[in-house]
Amino acid sequence: MTRILPLRLLCALALIILPSTLALARTLSGEVTYRERIALDPRARITVQLVDVSRADAPANVIAQQRIRSRGKQVPFAFKLTYRASKIRPGRRYELQARIERGPELLFINQTAIPVEPLKTRGPVTILVQQASARTGATPPPPSPAPVPNPAPTPAAALQGTEWLAEDIGGQGVLAIVQSTLAIEAGGKISGSGGCNRYFGTVTVKDGALKVGPLGATQMACVPAQMEQERKFLDALSATQGYRLDGAKLVLLDGRGQPLVRLVKNKA
Repeated sequence: MTRILPLRLLCALALIILPSTLALARTLSGEVTYRERIALDPRARITVQLVDVSRADAPANVIAQQRIRSRGKQVPFAFKLTYRASKIRPGRRYELQARIERGPELLFINQTAIPVEPLKTRGPVTILVQQASARTGATPPPPSPAPVPNPAPTPAAALQGTEWLAEDIGGQGVLAIVQSTLAIEAGGKISGSGGCNRYFGTVTVKDGALKVGPLGATQMACVPAQMEQERKFLDALSATQGYRLDGAKLVLLDGRGQPLVRLVKNKA
């Protein structure tokens, strides 16, 4: 009798403690997919994260994460994130983020914010990722044939030594508190801030033409408005084919000579 009683007590305690312990755990499920008709490399890895993006001046805080090996499978990939309810703080903003990589190479990433309420949202949530452009780390387009063995052209002197600040993107203005900047350096280098992340890459400036090469960028998450302006700014840089100087202002142009971005000298 003395040996059976402790066992019964343990079972009773387990029945009391187990439900309360499970109540502390939350799950959020869904799938990651893309629309491009591209077969995924068997070596690809899918990463899904639940992140706290409340602070615009700091990297996103990862609450939960799952990594999935493709191993020859194709989209969609199901995910299930598990996290403690105590990690979720009232009044904060949370988003889902997903990316597909092959080694150090970024293949796909979600470019649209996916807000969730971790204490309410259970899923399923579909995360649509897009093929990464050159600015997010994808393989750049193949070089044009018959390269000319001349040294890389030097950017126009009038554009060097100045940090340019965007005051209009696509004819829609910019946010007053978000700075998207551009600096062109000697040797065909380009750098600046998209509005959230720092970017860097190459540029060719010659005879009124200005072409931006593949860009790399940090991967910090900011508030949706910042991320949207950054996306428009970096897309405009990638589409730039020419420029003109209007007094103290620099205007980047597309292949038809239409304005993409108007910038002024940054006095900050």
